[in-house]
Amino acid sequence: RMTSQLNVDTIKGKTTAGSITIQGEGSKTTNLQQGLIKVWNNFDGTAANAASRDTFNVSGMTDDTTGTATTSYTNVMNNANYPAITIGEDDSSNQGPSGEQTSVTTSSIQFETRYQGNNTVYDLDRCHVMISGDLA
Repeated sequence: RMTSQLNVDTIKGKTTAGSITIQGEGSKTTNLQQGLIKVWNNFDGTAANAASRDTFNVSGMTDDTTGTATTSYTNVMNNANYPAITIGEDDSSNQGPSGEQTSVTTSSIQFETRYQGNNTVYDLDRCHVMISGDLA
């Protein structure tokens, strides 16, 4: 049998309608839910079916075509105007890769990886998606 222990000196926060405001740096406050990453995906873009290595709030992936994959969300976003970071890491001597978002919906994001120097679409080994914003 496992036991857990939680030691707390002070917790400052206010909960209203599912919103928690906490004290951040100094005397400023921030909304806890707004500051959380809602979806993330680390996947191998060179693998058959763009294989996820590790994910959070991801229901599946689609390997659309060379250098292009779609990450679908388990819990959808409130609207399609959320901030998203998509990037592919280069594991060779090619120019710095990018992750251009080609389709953004409330339930998924599609992006393609390109070598920036020659603008070639290419499958990359280490691809990442991070989504912030409001869940529906």
